[in-house]
Amino acid sequence: MARVTYGAGVTDYKGSIGGITYQNNVSGSIARLRTRATVNPTAQQASYQNRLAYLVSLWPTISQVQKDAWDTFAAAHNHTTPWGDIKTLSGYQWFLSCNLRRMLYHATAITVVPVWAIQAPPDAFTIETAAGYIRAAWAPNYNAPLDLIAYCSLPLRQSSLKLRRSLFWIKNYSAAPDMANWDLTAEIAVLMNVTWATFYANSTCNIIIRILQGDFAKGLFSSYVSAIVKIN
Repeated sequence: MARVTYGAGVTDYKGSIGGITYQNNVSGSIARLRTRATVNPTAQQASYQNRLAYLVSLWPTISQVQKDAWDTFAAAHNHTTPWGDIKTLSGYQWFLSCNLRRMLYHATAITVVPVWAIQAPPDAFTIETAAGYIRAAWAPNYNAPLDLIAYCSLPLRQSSLKLRRSLFWIKNYSAAPDMANWDLTAEIAVLMNVTWATFYANSTCNIIIRILQGDFAKGLFSSYVSAIVKIN
């Protein structure tokens, strides 16, 4: 930080230029370097950013015939967002959407458009908690016909499922019959950087879990089915 002395031609200066901010405070007129926030993404965020960057770079390398096929796919099908909103996407946006979901499970991207199929949401579930677990539970047991993706909120003060707070991917599940519950304890503990038993014993909060159902091979998934639980 430096103190600024103005001459006869300039009596005041405010704002930023060239990375330097000029302002007035109790010390008078000063100049300081602009602060730049340092963002350290989590491992999950970094993984998502890397996948997205890869797909953005992949799109220009595919053939025009393939690009046209994605555009045709986009013209024929609207996209249902995880929140249940209906959106019209471009072929490029469909390419990104399908592959971002696909690459949660498969290492490679698809360049050929998938065969269209409407993805039904999973059955409604509740959240069971105890000192030893937090899990999605179904009664009667759920015969999951397709793949599942689970997302979780960070601890919340509010207790409404209508909240569209940031969600974090925590776990995949390949199609399997007769599922009574889906244990998410280890993944949620890692997300929150806690020991679950300690967190469960000492916290008062709400947690939302949202689950999508679909097909990892195609990258097509349903809207969310959600549940909320109060801890203590």
